[in-house]
Amino acid sequence: MNWARASAATVVCEEKGTTLRDIVQGIMDGAETPDTVMQLLGLTDGDKGTESIPEIMDVFVPVVNAWRSGGCGGGCAGCEGSCSA
Repeated sequence: MNWARASAATVVCEEKGTTLRDIVQGIMDGAETPDTVMQLLGLTDGDKGTESIPEIMDVFVPVVNAWRSGGCGGGCAGCEGSCSA
């Protein structure tokens, strides 16, 4: 799945009702590893869909960090080259 283009309402973990928005919010709240996001959202390794969390984080952690620092500076895989910096 192309997580950079997915709707925020995309369900990642059906069992717990976790959406892409929830995971990105976890990143915004400071989680920078899959384990930290899972702990924050009350997910376990046995929950179906959690295997996608590392891929989601690969896209959104650099974007969130770039946003926090005020610019991309290059190398933002999640931006797909749309940065104007």
